[in-house]
Amino acid sequence: MLNYIRAEAYKLLCRPYTYITLAVMLALEGIFAEGFAFHNSHSSATPFGGAIVNIVGMGVIGFCMCMLTGDIVFAGQYKNSTLKNEVSFGLSRTRIYLGKLIAQTLLSLVYLVVMMAFFIGLCAICLPMEGPAGFYSSGDALFIVGYFLAAALPLWLGAQAAMCMCLFLTSGEMTSYFLYVGLVFVLETVVDVVGLLVGGGFGELLLNIRRHFPGFLMDATKSLVGDWGHMGKVWLVGAFWVAACTAIGLYGFHKKEIK
Repeated sequence: MLNYIRAEAYKLLCRPYTYITLAVMLALEGIFAEGFAFHNSHSSATPFGGAIVNIVGMGVIGFCMCMLTGDIVFAGQYKNSTLKNEVSFGLSRTRIYLGKLIAQTLLSLVYLVVMMAFFIGLCAICLPMEGPAGFYSSGDALFIVGYFLAAALPLWLGAQAAMCMCLFLTSGEMTSYFLYVGLVFVLETVVDVVGLLVGGGFGELLLNIRRHFPGFLMDATKSLVGDWGHMGKVWLVGAFWVAACTAIGLYGFHKKEIK
């Protein structure tokens, strides 16, 4: 398994796609941070704390990044017939699946660390550390962002497992992306609407299920900073999504005929 992961990591390091994606995201972050600096030079100052707390409102980007990291690692292997070659070579399907899931997860974590360090560091350089009343202090803002990232991480990992499952279960890349979007973004709304319309005990059950979707918990985290009970809940839910999606993906991949 370790050798397979090393091989996947080597392929990632050799692909321009890996660096282009990161460069684009860092450029967008740079524009966002410099927008605060430009605003400060022409109007009232937005301090460091007032800028970095915006990270809390951008958790959905993490779910979108799962599609990019999944695409970078999986690299259209059904279309290019490279997955068939790996199976024919004698590699077990479990090793292939888990190896790619781990590679996707590691790439996502690297992107997360680099992007957060770049944005927070750039804000620290370009913006005043303290500002007028009404803004979070630097210490409070760092605590809020730190709590949010710690709570969002298991939800992003669950979404990454869902993306990996979709890539392995469907032969078409666009189909896998639509399936992922439907699972992570759309299904929650469908369950919510059906629960409201049905009512009664079954409706309440559906509404309770909806409260355990990554998107719902991500939104709830914004108003529950410092609630360690919520932190434990999101880690349990994230672990469930990782385990469930991995189990379904592995089972489907073992049953799937690779052409």
